[in-house]
Amino acid sequence: MGYTSFSSANGLGRQTGFSLLELIVTMAVAAILIGIAIPSYRSVVERNSVTARVNDLVGDLHYARSEAATRGQDVYICASSDGTRCTQSGDWTQGWIVYTPNDPTQSNVTPNSGQRLRTQQLDTEGFTLTSLSRIGESIVFDANGFAHNSARTFCARPDSTNGQIKITIAVTGRVKTARENDCDAT
Repeated sequence: MGYTSFSSANGLGRQTGFSLLELIVTMAVAAILIGIAIPSYRSVVERNSVTARVNDLVGDLHYARSEAATRGQDVYICASSDGTRCTQSGDWTQGWIVYTPNDPTQSNVTPNSGQRLRTQQLDTEGFTLTSLSRIGESIVFDANGFAHNSARTFCARPDSTNGQIKITIAVTGRVKTARENDCDAT
């Protein structure tokens, strides 16, 4: 459409194409649409990033439960800021460690005294992942897949958008996630 044609025999004819006014209006409409779309796109990307991190935690919780049943012994998962030792805080944002004792009769197991099965280190930008209960304690799945004395609730919060995700571990070992407006309120 953006071309000029001369179709008459004497070289004079009708010109076709876009006028300057049409181009300016089109550019203005495009700028408005982009201005609306970019913030929405950012929030979608941030929500998807938090969802992916939550899925990492849920996947490792399922893995720990499965390994406990497969091995017939306790499997632990704890928050870790460096991938080598457990932290005593409720902040799981930086990562966690899945580990099991080398000797099933061993008590006070740590990732250094046991066998590390999986380590997860996360990029901490854009979200926080906190334990709302049983802060500083490892999650323990027994040989039957139960999480006796380890039932708890986590909350994943994006830094700049709504759409928190609540992660609940039941005594039975079942892991459930749900989108919440405020994890602390429920």
